[in-house]
Amino acid sequence: MSLRFKQEYKNVYLDETISLRVEPNVKYRLILSPHLYWVQKLELPLKNIRDVKKVAHTLFEEKIPDDIDYSYYVYKQNNEFFVFAYDDKKILEMIEEKEIPLNAIASVHFAQSELDSLEETCALNDTEAIQVKEGIVILLPRSWFGSLQELNVDDIKVSDKSIKLQQFNFFIESKILYRAMAVMVFFITVLTLELWIVKKEKENISQAREKIFSQYGLKSTLMQNRSILQHYETIYEKQKALREYIILLLRSSLKEDQKLKSISYANGRIKAVISHAGPEDTKIITVPLTQKKIVYKVDFKKDNMQLEITL
Repeated sequence: MSLRFKQEYKNVYLDETISLRVEPNVKYRLILSPHLYWVQKLELPLKNIRDVKKVAHTLFEEKIPDDIDYSYYVYKQNNEFFVFAYDDKKILEMIEEKEIPLNAIASVHFAQSELDSLEETCALNDTEAIQVKEGIVILLPRSWFGSLQELNVDDIKVSDKSIKLQQFNFFIESKILYRAMAVMVFFITVLTLELWIVKKEKENISQAREKIFSQYGLKSTLMQNRSILQHYETIYEKQKALREYIILLLRSSLKEDQKLKSISYANGRIKAVISHAGPEDTKIITVPLTQKKIVYKVDFKKDNMQLEITL
């Protein structure tokens, strides 16, 4: 007889002012407070959501800060489009503050899509109330109202209108991400080309050896020649490992203010220096190494992480 575990789901209204006690073995459906997004309800001469999303950024020009790389989401209700702009980084930081594990999040929704049928004004906390006005979910001062019922999202059946938060050591701006990817592609291309050249040279050496033995009748023993070949193969394997380790270091997930300052190789050791990294960052930065079961050592000096790998 087998026992089936029934997954438990809970709705959570995500806002800075509301506390949360995270429970084990529970999946959370997050409902984002209007503090965490911008929304517009529009009638547009466009037919489908895809076309609206292409121009979504222009709809918010001069209405939202221009120093943030926003993400956009669109859905259609009746003949109107609801267009959202949201900051993945801000949302993910709040999720971290609430100590909600990312693997415990079932879905992420906007209060606009989940509370648009709210019939009464409800209290959120000591200072804020939530209300639906002209189809838009808004926040108002609680002092404007008398006695209010507290907002309860426990029994809400969430819609299919959800978003996927961009995650790469939380969030990296698109421009920085594209540059990092371009640099990574360049290094991988160069290293791949060098490996191919080394491999071809190894094959040519093997062929040339047989030809030279036959042509000049060399007196060296086969054991001696095998020893030479083994020497070159050892060099090749070390070079191969060196390139692999450098690629893994380049794949390390760094925070926005962290930087791979240098990579050096000497005496069979690779040393990498990462700025603004402390012991608490070790686990995240060394993920590519631990996945490959590569042994490393770390040391910390003047706000820098020094990571060392022995070949």
